[in-house]
Amino acid sequence: MLKELLKEDLLSAHLKYFKKAKRSFIITRVLYGVITTLFFLMGMMLLKNYLWLVASPAAFYFGWKYAYLNLLLNKKNLDVKNAFLFPQFLQSFMALLSSSGNVYQALKESIHYTSDPLKYELEKLVQKIEKGNNRVDYLVFAEYVGSSEAYMIMNMIYQFSEQGVEKESLRELELYIHNLQENKVDELIQSKMVAIEKYGMIPIFISLVLVGGFAGVIFMHYMSDVTNALNVIPN
Repeated sequence: MLKELLKEDLLSAHLKYFKKAKRSFIITRVLYGVITTLFFLMGMMLLKNYLWLVASPAAFYFGWKYAYLNLLLNKKNLDVKNAFLFPQFLQSFMALLSSSGNVYQALKESIHYTSDPLKYELEKLVQKIEKGNNRVDYLVFAEYVGSSEAYMIMNMIYQFSEQGVEKESLRELELYIHNLQENKVDELIQSKMVAIEKYGMIPIFISLVLVGGFAGVIFMHYMSDVTNALNVIPN
């Protein structure tokens, strides 16, 4: 993320994803830059250290970059949510498709069992299908989910809508979705374990610092008593 924050290679793609105009985003970045610069100048005036005035462009640059950092974090957060909402949506869809045999009806009913933010995109897909069944609309939904599995699955769902639901293809898709769900659960467990290993050392380090500091204070206290006692002893 640090490399992308500095280079901003995916800026246009992220703006397109969130449907934000580049001009309005630039205005937002300028506002962030001005706000951080004002806070920096206020702190400098309170400290009465005007030599830091030369660092005010750095404060503006920090605010400028913070706007893009916020965009990256929002994208990452949505990707994580959709990665787990998509298999849940598919499970509901497959259950409804098995009973109705109609892709449109199954997608429409799946809305009630899907959570935001994926629910909003699913509603848009259903509205587009009502106007005309187009493969591109299915792939746009897959693009929002943002995984290679989504493209393949949504393409299969489109084929079901055009050619009908075949039992063999349906069983194949059900098995693939089941494996996808298991993989996402395994990824979640793995990410939690990595987070525990990564951030679990912080409280241990803090505890060691506190214990070491306390031991140092006790040692200095007793050493001062010993030193005072030695000074009292006549030569």
